[in-house]
Amino acid sequence: MRRPPDLTSLFDVLFIVVFAALIRAAAVENAAAHAAEPTPARNAPAAPAVPPAVAQLRQRALADLDAELAARPPLVVRITRDGTLDALEVGDRRIAIAVPLLEPSANPDVVVAYRGDQLADLRICRIAARQLGNAELSRYLVIMAPALPLEDLPHALYVGLHRDVDRCLSEQRGLAVLVDPLTLAAPAAAPASPPRVVP
Repeated sequence: MRRPPDLTSLFDVLFIVVFAALIRAAAVENAAAHAAEPTPARNAPAAPAVPPAVAQLRQRALADLDAELAARPPLVVRITRDGTLDALEVGDRRIAIAVPLLEPSANPDVVVAYRGDQLADLRICRIAARQLGNAELSRYLVIMAPALPLEDLPHALYVGLHRDVDRCLSEQRGLAVLVDPLTLAAPAAAPASPPRVVP
């Protein structure tokens, strides 16, 4: 009579094979996970242990702003004594225009009003963008240059120009600044020639 096969040893062998396969699969999965992780660069600078000081951050931010502003070509807007946008200057181009920025006011308490407060098409940066054929002025540094010191401008023009500085960014994405002629340095005088010494 034939003896039945030993099932216990078959189960043992099967268990060992399955267990070895599971261990091998776990090792492959672990190796794949480690391969996907980025290896830290050996020469990467270590993160600073102490947060940078406010003065350092300010200095870095100002340097970045200076670099950004220096990269923008200037767009100069010339404004006459009577409040007329007289010309635009970009590079070596001068575009002569004559757009009055002030008008008589319907309000008896106000002599003149700033036209750009009523009509968006009469705002400095909108006029400049239209003259240049651009929808926006994001690549320019818009410099508003009135002929008179700011303190001598009519109140409506003074306030309107300041509003247009803000509106330039929101409406034409241009960075604008209003330059007071009093803040400009006078051209340096030619050095005096030394007195002649006669022997």
